[in-house]
Amino acid sequence: QSSVPSLISEPDSILSVPAGDHYTMMDFATAYFREAQSVQGLKGMSAEKKNAANLVQHTKVPIQESLLWYSDSELNELATKNFKTLMRFMGDQSKLKNQNEVECIYEILQLCKEKESLHDEVYCQVIKQVTQNPNQESVLRGWLLLNLLTGYFLPSNILMPYATKFLQLASSDPSSTHQDIAKICQSNLRKNVMYGGRRHLPFPVEIEALLKGRSARQLVILMPGGVEYLTRIKTFTVAKELLQEICEQMGAGEQEEIQEFVLFAIRNKMVRPIKSEEYLHDYLLEDKLVTVTLRRLIWRTPLHFENKIYTDVHYGQMLWDYLNGRILLSRSKDMEMQVGILATFQHWAKTKQQNSAPSREELKEYTPKTLQSYISPQALENHVGMLLRTRQPLQPVDAKIQFMEHVMKFPFFGYIIYFVERISDDTIPVPCFFGVNNEEIIVVDGTTLAVSCIIPLKELQKMQTLRPVSDGGLPGIELNYGSAANPKTMWLELSQAKEMYHTIVVILDKTE
Repeated sequence: QSSVPSLISEPDSILSVPAGDHYTMMDFATAYFREAQSVQGLKGMSAEKKNAANLVQHTKVPIQESLLWYSDSELNELATKNFKTLMRFMGDQSKLKNQNEVECIYEILQLCKEKESLHDEVYCQVIKQVTQNPNQESVLRGWLLLNLLTGYFLPSNILMPYATKFLQLASSDPSSTHQDIAKICQSNLRKNVMYGGRRHLPFPVEIEALLKGRSARQLVILMPGGVEYLTRIKTFTVAKELLQEICEQMGAGEQEEIQEFVLFAIRNKMVRPIKSEEYLHDYLLEDKLVTVTLRRLIWRTPLHFENKIYTDVHYGQMLWDYLNGRILLSRSKDMEMQVGILATFQHWAKTKQQNSAPSREELKEYTPKTLQSYISPQALENHVGMLLRTRQPLQPVDAKIQFMEHVMKFPFFGYIIYFVERISDDTIPVPCFFGVNNEEIIVVDGTTLAVSCIIPLKELQKMQTLRPVSDGGLPGIELNYGSAANPKTMWLELSQAKEMYHTIVVILDKTE
């Protein structure tokens, strides 16, 4: 993968090209093409320009040497071989036996992935073959390949302004039939500079769809509370763009709040948060067994409930977390009362339930799994019965809001909770809980729920995942924290080690 660290922070400066006639591909060919050296000796400027123009125009015959000069003979050989593959893909030469278009594209992309020094050569070859090419079908295929190249691999700093100028001219040419795809290539290049390009090469099914003119695929995002969001993502859609789209639909258009949501990719039981600058297709496998979900990870921005989807999604997330023991509730005297109040709100949140009392089975469903053995069903029934008699019933939407406002007052609300089975600190009884929010990691006693250790995220120096020590053992995480004068290390074992590791990485990313 080509990386241009100096450009990452300033995509617009690298992608803006001075006005005027400079930085055309003809200028680049004159300065850098291997053949240009012989052209330089020709008499007269017009002859030089004419020959330079030929260097960057479609040819019917394969090139015998690389367009750019390489001292390494292997690179020269790979370049000429690639040009033949390009011609076969574009239909300018007949394909080899048993070779299809998808394999041709894959071969070209694989070469770019393996040989960063050939990025400029491949760009120049494709640009050459789409310029003044009389066959429109061939031109379209060349542009489809350029669409993939711009999203995956960056040209060098030297070629970048010329390639950018080429795309600008193509996207603003009213006589061109490829204005739209040229604009897409410009967008791909900008994203590539900002985010570093896609990591994994496309699956054959994705390339086949592109060749058939399908540049987008449907994706269902599962949101808390059973809400499904149907969208279409393109080849180079990044998570940030999709988050923006979903949040705007929910009425959460402020950047500060959008930052607090994260998309997760789930396959089997592996859960992985997707960083906002990562490409969605890098997570979507060909077997379609990956589910993408949305969750709120950070709770700094105050909630607002004017949008129904927003309310339902937040209620759905808090309810699931509460019922599954991800929001810790201390087993104190008022625990039954808290569970009773929240059971009442849940009952009212169901439509047409305002005037009926919940059955014992329903009350069990309204109680966190982790607390069911500590609460007397009869006492809970009595408590909820009393609340239903003495309180005015709420409309479902109001019951959901009251439930959320009540849960948000709990001391451990806003922490993502993980169940830890072993820990290196023998003063902490196990099993215990680890909580992570946007400021700190806390270690919580599994019985008393007392906080036994706090690690501010700003003190986290290094973190790594650990493989299970034995067959059937649990994976772990090692945390290095503290100051240079007082460094500390802690390791812990838990089934969700990778999820916790990547979640902390995303939180650090979002709170920098």
